[in-house]
Amino acid sequence: MRERTSARRAVFSSAFTNGALRRIAVSYGCFIGAEWAVWLALLVFAYEHGGTSASALMALVQLVPSALLGPVLGALADHRRPGRVLVLGAAVQAASMAAVATAMALGAPTAVAFALAPATCVGVSMTRPAQAALLPSVVRSANELTASNVLTSWVEQAGKLAVPALTGVLLATSGPALAVAVAAALAAAAGAAVWAVPGVAAEAGPLDLGATARTNLATAWRDPSTRVVLGVDLFYQSFAGMLDLVAVVLGVGVLGLGHGGPGYLTAAVAAGGLASGVLTARMVGRPRLTASLVLGIAGATAALAVLAAVPRTAAAFALMAVVGVGTGVFEVAGRTLLQRAAPADALAGVFALRESLMDVGLGIGIVVVQVAVAVGGYRCALVVPAALAVVLVALAWRPLRLVDGRARVPQVEVRLLRAIPIFGSLPGPSLEGVARRLVPVAAPAGTVVVREGDAGDRYYAVADGTLTVRRDGRQVATLGRGDGFGEIALVHDVPRVATVTAVSDCQLYGLDKAPFLLVLTGHPGARHTAREVADRHLGGRAAPPGPDPAPPRAGGAPGRDDGGPGPVRPG
Repeated sequence: MRERTSARRAVFSSAFTNGALRRIAVSYGCFIGAEWAVWLALLVFAYEHGGTSASALMALVQLVPSALLGPVLGALADHRRPGRVLVLGAAVQAASMAAVATAMALGAPTAVAFALAPATCVGVSMTRPAQAALLPSVVRSANELTASNVLTSWVEQAGKLAVPALTGVLLATSGPALAVAVAAALAAAAGAAVWAVPGVAAEAGPLDLGATARTNLATAWRDPSTRVVLGVDLFYQSFAGMLDLVAVVLGVGVLGLGHGGPGYLTAAVAAGGLASGVLTARMVGRPRLTASLVLGIAGATAALAVLAAVPRTAAAFALMAVVGVGTGVFEVAGRTLLQRAAPADALAGVFALRESLMDVGLGIGIVVVQVAVAVGGYRCALVVPAALAVVLVALAWRPLRLVDGRARVPQVEVRLLRAIPIFGSLPGPSLEGVARRLVPVAAPAGTVVVREGDAGDRYYAVADGTLTVRRDGRQVATLGRGDGFGEIALVHDVPRVATVTAVSDCQLYGLDKAPFLLVLTGHPGARHTAREVADRHLGGRAAPPGPDPAPPRAGGAPGRDDGGPGPVRPG
């Protein structure tokens, strides 16, 4: 137990020292603040002008266009640098929110706010898929990816705690216009924070978002693991939609807390989510997450059901905090499980689909609350989620356990390989196969990783740290994250032509000679790029003579490379 705790602390320490992760965390915190501030402000604005029905209509007006466009817009991160997509999404959010705030401040007709509201959600639907694609390209290990999801959850819960409370104060004292203006400023800050973290372009080639979106939808539907996790997540998002409208109904209509009531109750949920960090931190390094996922759902829905029996202000705040603990646990477990299960070449697309399903789920939840309130009052709306959760757990427990057992897609390693030209042209399944063959290699400062004149038996990819390259005693290059070395000896079958030394503590991934040569043999584009890179690294020297590499074969049988004979190269 002590060793596991020490290892967990080391992972979190590593994550905190990752500058790119810190910038992403700041950006995400601002994004969450903008999302919640404008969402609550618009719901309350609509409630003032037409009660629960108008508030539900405002929610659907925002969610339907976002749900339809989400897979297309989210697919941008499969073609372009995800950091740049984050900046674009933030710009769309800031501009649309500023327009809504201006319309409210000028006293424009209510219909104008309803007409402008969808643009605020469309910008939001670009953010989470891009962030999901960006994180694996800046973290340095699978455990650090889980830790970054935990940190993201903490930032999200902190944002949900501070911003709804501030929004409640702004709504109570100054009205919706100022609250939406603050949201616009937060969105602009989110884009500015992540500007310096462009990330790795996930895919090259022409941009056809419609085709990519269709491919991602088909991929998610065909992949059983992705389908199961997304199905459970759809219920969770429906529950979140129920919770949002319940907060408005309880805060304004039942508990009499005024227009700031929904913000205060939402802040209580966020406080519970922040407290859930004690539980979510223990997920780092855990291979199975199904139990955490189910406990999160059960705890949140049960607390809401208990609230139906004790509709008092103090009890409401306490139970909403318990709801927050449950949703916080689910968010980290569900997000990590989806990152593990999703196909490596469609990660952003799967999260874009999740974003659309989130909007669909929120809409379903809002409709369910509207119907439940009409049929049996607010108490019925509080009990329905728990009843649905019992059915969901009964149906999904076994499929989730199966997903948990096989969800091991090496997203971190895949994103690292995409940054290296030799592997960048490989199709997704091939790239994932290479990623599974990588071996983590720790190189403390001062370590000589390869030495000039030694035999070459491995290729190295740099995940973190700085290394120097020396040839004939003279420094010729400096390497960092996203660089690779060792291909010259493998491509040309010659001894190492340079010495590579770790300047700082480095995290590397090694690929042995045999799988490296298999990659080059099976993919002409990768072979051509490898030769170009190797020749460029020779620094003008003549390339050593030697045949193209052929894969090792059992029994010493001669290999062939694109129809030409070639001797077997021992691994």
